[in-house]
Amino acid sequence: MKYTQVKFLIDYFRRVFSSPCLVTVILTCILLVSSPLHAANQETGSVTGDIAVFTQKFFGGLKKAEDMSRTVVYITGFKTQAPAEIVDIKQDDKRFVPDLLPVVAGQQVRFPNQDKIYHNVFSISSRAQFDLGQYKNIDPPKIVTFGDYGVVTVYCNIHPKMIAYVVVLENSAFALTDKGGGFRINALPPGTYTINAWRPKAKRVSQQIIIQPGQNTEVHMEVKGIEKIKPHRRKDGSRYPSIVSDGKGDY
Repeated sequence: MKYTQVKFLIDYFRRVFSSPCLVTVILTCILLVSSPLHAANQETGSVTGDIAVFTQKFFGGLKKAEDMSRTVVYITGFKTQAPAEIVDIKQDDKRFVPDLLPVVAGQQVRFPNQDKIYHNVFSISSRAQFDLGQYKNIDPPKIVTFGDYGVVTVYCNIHPKMIAYVVVLENSAFALTDKGGGFRINALPPGTYTINAWRPKAKRVSQQIIIQPGQNTEVHMEVKGIEKIKPHRRKDGSRYPSIVSDGKGDY
């Protein structure tokens, strides 16, 4: 609240009310109420841009991917509370859907099985180790809380091709790119931060950005999806059988 506005209110209440104490109490209440509102209405900024994805050519070299969606773009440098919303990674047709999920540290992820066959979701990641056991679609889904920052790789102990990635972040300032690699992140508090981009088979790329109130910052980065995903083992360290059968065809 500006000084001229405060002065006007002081003069007005002095004319209306005879008690100086009453005037002081009223003005104090007005200032207490208006200050948080001013802070809450602080103007934020945004960041937009695109992440170009390059993949390995068959005979060497790199080529630009036709589909550049599903890159996680996220801001680091401030923290927000985890949303109360529980998000899902479904087990559907022997796949994790979605197989790439960004969340805020402390958020819960539910793993419903929509198949009539058994699945056994587990992770041996240092950031989140869990084993949900075997259950079908008729069984209640299991829930995991992800508390530590980083990428948590999730597997099925029965079907080796089922792989998902939970990207645990420090705030909700993230987005997934569209097919053309585009993204937008809104409602960023002004400041200097790091913007990051990551996807499976690629190393993280980062750069510093400055967010100005009421302004948009544009960013263009490249990731190279050339890393190989190493074969994984079952939760007990043993190898998967060469053929996994569930009675409805081999997998």
